[in-house]
Amino acid sequence: MQSAYEARTGEQTEIQRTLVQGDARLCTSQFGKHCKIIWPTKTAEQLALAVGCSVRAAAYELSGERPPSDRSMLVVINKIFQR
Repeated sequence: MQSAYEARTGEQTEIQRTLVQGDARLCTSQFGKHCKIIWPTKTAEQLALAVGCSVRAAAYELSGERPPSDRSMLVVINKIFQR
């Protein structure tokens, strides 16, 4: 039987492992879904390159953990109307 601390530590380790290894739960926000349509492969990397931010910041925006920045929104809107 694990103590509460050990259980919590194990839970956090599992979450970190999921984020590092990738999971299908990423890109669950509407913004992320639209970006995934524009850039089907390496979405976070492509968004980061277009916006000029870090890949980590772009991944947070795609997953919905952080609201998309104005710059990210502008890049996506411009991409949508370019097509």
